[in-house]
Amino acid sequence: MIRKGSFAIVLMLLFSFIAMPLWHVAPAAYAATKTVPAGDLATLRSYLSSAQPGDIIEVSGTFTVSNGTIATSVNGTAGNYITIRGTGSGATFNFTASAGNAAFHVKHHYYKLENLTINSNSQSNKGLLIEASHGYVTNVTVKNTLAEGFKIRKNAQYWLFSDSTAQNTGQSGKFGEGFYVGDADQNWTTAPNPDQSGYITFLRCSAIQTKNDGFDFKEGTHHIKVVSSTVDFQNTVPESTVGNNGLFMRANNVQVIDTTVKNNAGTGQAFRTSKITASDGIAYGSNLEFKGVTGNNLAGAMIYTNYTSNKLFTDYTMTGVSGGLYASGSNTATSSSPSSFTEMTWSGEGGSVYATSVNLVLNKSASASTEWSATYAAAKAVDGSTGTRWASASGTSGGQWLRIDFGSNQTYGKVVIKETSFPNITSFKLQSSNDGTTFTDITSGTTIGASKTITFSPVASRYIRLYVNSASDEANVNEFEVYSN
Repeated sequence: MIRKGSFAIVLMLLFSFIAMPLWHVAPAAYAATKTVPAGDLATLRSYLSSAQPGDIIEVSGTFTVSNGTIATSVNGTAGNYITIRGTGSGATFNFTASAGNAAFHVKHHYYKLENLTINSNSQSNKGLLIEASHGYVTNVTVKNTLAEGFKIRKNAQYWLFSDSTAQNTGQSGKFGEGFYVGDADQNWTTAPNPDQSGYITFLRCSAIQTKNDGFDFKEGTHHIKVVSSTVDFQNTVPESTVGNNGLFMRANNVQVIDTTVKNNAGTGQAFRTSKITASDGIAYGSNLEFKGVTGNNLAGAMIYTNYTSNKLFTDYTMTGVSGGLYASGSNTATSSSPSSFTEMTWSGEGGSVYATSVNLVLNKSASASTEWSATYAAAKAVDGSTGTRWASASGTSGGQWLRIDFGSNQTYGKVVIKETSFPNITSFKLQSSNDGTTFTDITSGTTIGASKTITFSPVASRYIRLYVNSASDEANVNEFEVYSN
């Protein structure tokens, strides 16, 4: 006979057993910040092999690398990049034995590399090889490679390289490009299909004393921007059989913006473009734009192109360019006004507007609280001409506004307002919004006059609005301009 107390205990045990899951669920893995002891290569490799999306791997000091390539092992995910970050003054990877094709190899998607120096010491062909998509490379220096410094290929897409440097590449004597996107068709790793690496931006990057072209974009690649960057050959003569130019391009849809090529003692051009029919039977090399480019101290010419779908905006400058604007035998690019330039954008890494000289609201959609007439519509304030203007309706003054839609989220830190016709505004606010309805104040001011430049900490938004608190008469704005900084 089972007593009541014992029976109750048995029932409790039975219920607990039934309620237990029939399998064990492993605890979820969570992103973590992992700090590698200074120079501890074994720990770094361990953290890379066991990384989880969202992990931040902190490195510092000097890593002496004598056992081959440092490579990724795991994919990050959208919004959860795996980050390799140099802390403090950064981390240096000093290679002392052969690393084969690449010193550092990113083979997986969604990575960030920050504040690193990769010194190949002639122990690898390439410094940083990227064969994956989605990422950011920030303040990374690659130097002393046998061949290319940065190599981005195998349909790699959506990358932003900023404040990064390729230096003293091509220690083997040739194939020493600084930043190289794609591959020549005979080397396509994607053959028989083209290497379609693209949607890549190089922002404030430098190629210093490279053995060959500072930047090289191959057939099949596309949608590439080089912004506020520099190629400096430091008065050396680059190797000519592979390429001795500042930038060499066979890609489609390339913009070179506010970029300088200087101190080339060889015969190459600052910018060389070449249309080519590749092994897949398709012609590559089209739609190239030069905006605000500069050539200084060049033995060769500024430009060589063998096709005509190029634009050279008239804000270029040349100083000491012995070969003149166009090399012998070159076609001529279409001359264009800087006010007509629009920087390429796309959804994804590297797709924002970065050029400081680019007006982010030029010819964008504009609306206003009121308009005097169609002649003085809101759109007149963003049409690039001070000969036209937006004017609020007759009899209005304070409480008027001018709103501009960027079309997508943009980051900006400078606004220029021009009131050249009727400087009536006496106080105003600049405001931002993500929905066009609810606005947040950015900054405020009083009178504007012929031209007023307003700077502030960078703001990201879809809409910007000029709100007129008070005016002596109708509000008038001849031009409203917005810049990234």
